[in-house]
Amino acid sequence: MEIPTGTTKTKRSFISSVGLKLDLELAKIHKNITGPSPIKTSNTPVGVNQLNLTFDALSYYVQTGFFKKEKKRVLSNVCGDFRPGELTAIIGPSGAGKSTLMDILAGFTTSGVTGDIRVNGRGRNLAAFRRSSAYIMQDDNLQLLLTVQESMSVAANLKLGPETPEVDKQHGIDIILREMGLGSARDTRAVDLSGGQKKRLAIALELISNPPMMFFDEPTSGLDSVASRQCVGLLKSLAQEGRTAVCTIHQPSAALFDMIDHLYVVVAGRCAYAGSARNLVPYLASVGLPCPTYHDPADFLLEIVSGDYGDHSPRLIRSSENGKSPLWRSTRTERKKVAPLKLAPKLPLSATPILYECEDRAGSAYHATSSWRQLGLLLRRNAVSLSRDRVLTFMRLTMHLLIALLVGTLCYQTGQDAARALDNFNLLFFSLLFLMFNALTTTIITFPAELPSLMREHFNRWYKLRSFYIANRFADLPVQIAAVSIYTLVMYFMTGQMLESKRVAMFILICVLVSLIAQVIGIIAGCSLGIQTAPIFGPFTILPYVIFSGFFVHLNDAPSWLQWLFHVSFLKYGFEGVMIAIYGNNRPKMQCSEDYCQFCWPRVFLKAVDMEHSDYCFAAAFLFGLYVVLDLSAYFVLRWKLKTRKL
Repeated sequence: MEIPTGTTKTKRSFISSVGLKLDLELAKIHKNITGPSPIKTSNTPVGVNQLNLTFDALSYYVQTGFFKKEKKRVLSNVCGDFRPGELTAIIGPSGAGKSTLMDILAGFTTSGVTGDIRVNGRGRNLAAFRRSSAYIMQDDNLQLLLTVQESMSVAANLKLGPETPEVDKQHGIDIILREMGLGSARDTRAVDLSGGQKKRLAIALELISNPPMMFFDEPTSGLDSVASRQCVGLLKSLAQEGRTAVCTIHQPSAALFDMIDHLYVVVAGRCAYAGSARNLVPYLASVGLPCPTYHDPADFLLEIVSGDYGDHSPRLIRSSENGKSPLWRSTRTERKKVAPLKLAPKLPLSATPILYECEDRAGSAYHATSSWRQLGLLLRRNAVSLSRDRVLTFMRLTMHLLIALLVGTLCYQTGQDAARALDNFNLLFFSLLFLMFNALTTTIITFPAELPSLMREHFNRWYKLRSFYIANRFADLPVQIAAVSIYTLVMYFMTGQMLESKRVAMFILICVLVSLIAQVIGIIAGCSLGIQTAPIFGPFTILPYVIFSGFFVHLNDAPSWLQWLFHVSFLKYGFEGVMIAIYGNNRPKMQCSEDYCQFCWPRVFLKAVDMEHSDYCFAAAFLFGLYVVLDLSAYFVLRWKLKTRKL
């Protein structure tokens, strides 16, 4: 989608036509999903299913000290009025509080906030508001291995629900992709898209549900001037057809500034100007700061608030009454004079219901699809991603095979030779260590990488967190079991372990349980420590289990006050389980390749390694129970991190 480079009037006409076509088509597609809900309005007139967002005396505090619990004020009693049909741009210097204000208004940040936020004159119901709005964050956080068409199909199925016919969903996808200039890239994977295309795809995914209010955090970040103009032109087209569009822009160029309807300037946590973009120059002149001829007004304003001409920020804040003054707002009549629009009759925005009249319905309609349908769709999406991720999937399988061949060659036919019982003992422990650390390090790197995408999709009510977590665990389960089975089977037969199907099954079960426990520990460490520190400190969380596994020091040889640590080490039970699988269950006397072998009888060997009284069933039950407990713990850790927005 290219924006014409001619006159301002031509640009506005193009933007209006794109927005009109997109809005009419979406309304046609969604008109049967929900009926329009009446909204009680305040002083600002709004249409059916339009949202007017106002805030008064809004402040935000963050804790800066760990011991003193000191609080720093980031926003200070700011006021504002963001109306439907306008493209509102929040601008200001770095660190002024633009993104913080955006997070609060979108409902992304809720703790530490004081003040009043109202929607259509009524107190904001956060659940209903999030159901009727969308937040496109600065980072795209897309599913990089899915094509544009696949990403849109998943979003449509999750956000529209099964009651919408597939034909209508596909028709909506076609309309959105065409109007956003992504029609030619529908079969392209997201990882191969340009920066501008990724931005437009992120918007298109949320536009599926046709929300009446949309927030955009730095939508032009990382884009060149042409792509930035296209992106802001798209936001303008979305706003002109009745949506409330709010974005943050660090420093808009003259071309972008001309597209902005309402300008909200933040400096040091306060509002220095709230009004029409075309009224900025008269406003500055009214406070004794005339904009020089041929100087970009936005650049001049940022120079003023940055202190290049002295400290004029307090005067600007007083003049704008910290965002409360309505003197410099443009009316609908004035906007029509600037950009006359010939609009066809609009259909109401009805894809996302506005449910402020009934809070119970708002809670029940928070997600468009059931948990089971969410689970099925996410499982399918994860399966496609895993099948295309050669590093994560095929390299894992290949690595397990190569290590098994190496170990099998080094310890060839040691399993039934009593003279090499200790070598086999070391081999079994190494196998558990390899499977454990491989599962831990793989998960500790890959799982945190999915969290930004989870944050965006979950916040924009695509699915429930438990659906995501279960789908993620189930999708990877076959790959992990296959990798462990490849290693254990190749190693088992090459090293000449006893060929009994029962023993093979017992051996594989213990190895799988140990690897799954290590995976869950990796998830907990990855969520708790973050993607940067988890790969460094994560492996240290599992070392105590290795120390108290019974390999380096036997339980009876350890000090009595440390013996309880052996009983909580899952690796101890895993080691006992594989030893019983190989040497237990009344295994007959082993062959000896030398003149004398101390461990010809397996029970003698088990007694020597302090495992004669070990119980395989108890070990397997302990590992399975621990896996369930840790899996639930990982889910609640993820839920807590998601709730506190610390992912």
